[in-house]
Amino acid sequence: EFALLRTLAERTVPVVEATGIVDGRTGGLDAILVTRHLDFSLPYRTLFRSSGDPHLRDHLLDALAQLLVRAHLAGFFWGDCSLSNTLFRRDAGALSAYLVDAETGEMHPTLTEGQRTHDLLVARENLTGELFDLGAAGELPHGIDPVDTGTAVLQRYARLWEELTREELIRPDERHRIQERLERLHELGFDT
Repeated sequence: EFALLRTLAERTVPVVEATGIVDGRTGGLDAILVTRHLDFSLPYRTLFRSSGDPHLRDHLLDALAQLLVRAHLAGFFWGDCSLSNTLFRRDAGALSAYLVDAETGEMHPTLTEGQRTHDLLVARENLTGELFDLGAAGELPHGIDPVDTGTAVLQRYARLWEELTREELIRPDERHRIQERLERLHELGFDT
């Protein structure tokens, strides 16, 4: 996992910084990955409880979708995308999501459509389950549907993935279309 986090960071995927490994073999324990504290980061439970920003839920969903897109573009199959495996940090009025746990992840030169789809289905199941847990604990704000929220992340992911990966032929006299595409990416919350 140490090498995986380093590789993801090199490929500009937002991740926590791995700083070392504590070998537990001598005490009969598993090894522990040590990461640097991500300053000003918050877990999703804190963000869902916050009532200060009415658009915070949307920012959180956008940030998670962006993290998944970045990971997939880098060839990373997460296998355990969840709100618990992600930290969030405010970034110029939006949120940035950082991958925390890559234990089940795999690096590939590129991901197949099947790998991406499988990873997204796991993500939706994990997100939905975590939100149901929050609801059972009485910590989920009124009006947030766990199933709809899990599906919303995938919809945001699909829009961003399509915009980033589709090919578009632009003639020399259509340079304005480049700016239009950049504006669409900004609207989707992707910093170009």
